[in-house]
This record gives sequence, C-alpha cells and structure tokens, in this order.
Amino acid sequence: MRAFEEAAASLPASTVRWVDVASDPNDPAAIAFRAQTLRAAWRDELPSRVEFLVERCRDRRILDIGCVAHDEARMQSPDWLHAQLAEVAESCLGVDVLESGVAAMNRAGFEAVVHDLSSGPGPLADGLPFDVIVAGELIEHVPDLTMLFRAAHDLLAPDGELILTTPNPYAPHRVEAGQRGDCWENTDHIMYAFPSGIAELAERAGMVLAEAMTTAVPTSRVTGIRERARAARRWMRRTGWIRAGIATQGSAQAVRIEDGHAHTQRGARPARFVGETFVYVIRHRDGGSA
Repeated sequence: MRAFEEAAASLPASTVRWVDVASDPNDPAAIAFRAQTLRAAWRDELPSRVEFLVERCRDRRILDIGCVAHDEARMQSPDWLHAQLAEVAESCLGVDVLESGVAAMNRAGFEAVVHDLSSGPGPLADGLPFDVIVAGELIEHVPDLTMLFRAAHDLLAPDGELILTTPNPYAPHRVEAGQRGDCWENTDHIMYAFPSGIAELAERAGMVLAEAMTTAVPTSRVTGIRERARAARRWMRRTGWIRAGIATQGSAQAVRIEDGHAHTQRGARPARFVGETFVYVIRHRDGGSA
C-alpha cells in the first residue's frame, strides 16, 4: 500500500502514458497512473445501449463501422442500430467489409461503402471529419484491435468521439460460464475487451479513454448479482486490492490523484460493472489530434 501511495504522489501532472513514469507495466507508478485514468472515466450504468448511442449521434456527422447486421434480414427491423442512428444524425455513413450487406443498404436508401479499415481510411477520408464514430458490438470480432483507434485518430474531428460497445467480460453470468468451461456465445468472438486494455489501446493511438460504463442489469437478476458482488468485495478486502484503490471507485482508502499528489477519499459509492454490455467513449487527448 505504501509503495502505491508513494508512486501516486510522485506522478507528474503531464503524464499521458504509463511509460512516461515507469519502464515496467507492473511498477506501482504505472498502475497508479492507470487507476487514475479509469477512475476518471467511470460513469453510472446506462438504462439502454441503443438510447445512449442515439442521443450521442443526434444532429452529428456519424461513421458507423461494421454497420451490416449478422443476419441481413434484421436490417429490415425497426430496431436495427444503423437505421436508428441515420434517423437522428445530420449525416450517417456506414462502412463494412460485407459487400452483399452494403449493397442491400444502398438499395434501401442508406449510404454505405465497402472498405477494410485495416488498410487505412481509404474512401472514408473524403467524408471527414466525423463527429462520432460508432463501433457497436464489433471489437470482439476483429483481429486487428488497433484498427478502430487508428481510424478514430485519423477521421474524428478534434472534439469527436469513438464509441465502442462490446460484451462486458465481468458480467457475472459470463464469468460463471467461463469458470465452468461452457461454450455458449457467438463463435465469431475472439476476445473480450476490459477497461484497462481499452485505455491502453487508446493511449497507444494518442487518444484517451474518457468514459466507461455498463448497461443496467435486468431487475430479475439483481439479487443474485448483489450476493456475488458482496462475496467479491470480501475477497478484495482480504487480498488488499480495495485498499490500493484499484478495483473500485470508493473504499476505506481509495487513492485520488490530483495535480500530481495523492489524496484519499472515503465513503464513495463503489463502481458496479455487472451489466451485459460495456460502453467505452474514446476522445482525442486534450480535445485535439495528437
């Protein structure tokens, strides 16, 4: 605990990546910096992933990456995300690698292009800058995780946002299934994104994780989740993670870093990340391109 506090107290205010303060990612100074970044990004849970995206995209210039639905027939449904975004946006361009789906979108009156962003912005550069780039339930499918962050860096307006939504790896039902060795989710998923990993990918691209939150848990599942959460908190107290201020927003002694100095905060509400979906908002550092 003392090493963590000392490292947090010594962090310079100008730190933008953990490599600015340490050469080892396990160094207390590196962990203190990441903990500070995550704690600043935590937000209350969202009632609805789609409602959040619709409001963030209203009257803005949108790029929707991976816009084609797995089942192309679903693109006729009123709950198809791209249609809902296009309805409220100032402009909405879709991009996908699935040619048949893009052709169907264009026939239906939407604007979409076939392009693989792993090769760079390509034709998307003609429409920049975008105010919001949406990648809904996509990052868990793509082998090139840095693609989305490079696209955001190159294509977003200085005050623009990359919004990722993805399955929450910490959702209790998903953790339990993994512990049992069950296979039950989409077989095209190759990874699950966790907050610190998203923060690291953003920082490597010269950006920053600005907001992180999960969707709300259905009422019918809240009781069981609360019991499991209590057990998890008991374990964290025994192992010292809560006292280091890493695992939660609030605890007996959570470290807050301000102006390069460490402070403790007591009685804050613990963070809860148990909903089905994680939502991440990534922005240019300092509101401008790096």
